[in-house]
Amino acid sequence: MQDSENTESQEDPRDAPGSPSAVAGPDSAAASGAADGAPETTEDGSPATSGRAEPGRAVRLVACAAAGVLALGAGFGLTKLIHPPRVVPPSAVIPSPAKSGGVFVEDDDETGQDSQTNILQTTVPGLVHIMSGGQAVGIGLVLTPSGKVLTTYQPSGGAGHLSAKYVISGTTFKATVLGADPAAGLALLQMEGGNGRAFSTLRVGNSDALADNAYAAEQLSYHIRGEVMDTAVGTTGTQDAVIIDTGLLIGLNQTFTVDGKTRTGLMQSRLQSSSADEVGGPLVNLNGQVIGITVAGDGTGLKINGYAMPINQALAIARQIDVRARHTP
Repeated sequence: MQDSENTESQEDPRDAPGSPSAVAGPDSAAASGAADGAPETTEDGSPATSGRAEPGRAVRLVACAAAGVLALGAGFGLTKLIHPPRVVPPSAVIPSPAKSGGVFVEDDDETGQDSQTNILQTTVPGLVHIMSGGQAVGIGLVLTPSGKVLTTYQPSGGAGHLSAKYVISGTTFKATVLGADPAAGLALLQMEGGNGRAFSTLRVGNSDALADNAYAAEQLSYHIRGEVMDTAVGTTGTQDAVIIDTGLLIGLNQTFTVDGKTRTGLMQSRLQSSSADEVGGPLVNLNGQVIGITVAGDGTGLKINGYAMPINQALAIARQIDVRARHTP
């Protein structure tokens, strides 16, 4: 008896919420009574005819115990089994032009080095070679973490066997055509094989805020002097390298003939070298934000001109292509 009393006076961890003994207390007491050899009696003190409780009472006890187990189980993680964490897929939304961040602030490395560092960090990781039959046919700009690529390459109807090869890493993914806008000279591709992981993208700016940003930057950097400095970025073949061609934005709303088609509303830049390799590549501001897509170039010597479609216009066209692709059976 002494051992029994000591046992009852101590806290039993099994009596904590969620333990089997706490849930099935009545049954445990009955089992303990049977173990002590105390027979069950009726109200008049005569021995009971059976050592079991009434059938209805037993059913109620079992039902209550089961309900208790479910309730406690729900509080200790059963809901995680019923509702597992939802995996959020990489965003497939075509980005909108940046609302801010276009003002360049120069540090001790001066303008040229700052700009190059920004481009290598924010633009180059999102550049891909568009491949067809093992040959590079254009440059692609990865816009979304889901792998949507904007390019000036114009795929033929039903084009297949396309791929997108990241310029720096060389990692290659299969690409399918979502759609194209021949009048604008743009196409939207979809990379595949990411296995749920986000694709590296580039950062877009705002081509409508160039003048305001240039004025603000002039107050912060004596190297700007009111001029809008930009950089055309391109690549050739399948090389794991880029061409960074610095220049000045010298005109907006320019008209130029590209492949026999007259294009209007283009941004004109005076570049330091030939722009042939930059066609299809991004035009970038000093912060490394894409402000346009180079569609053509001309000139020789020190008079090289690059013409770029403003990024705001290019993004709007990409969204239109994307909408048509999602609503086409």
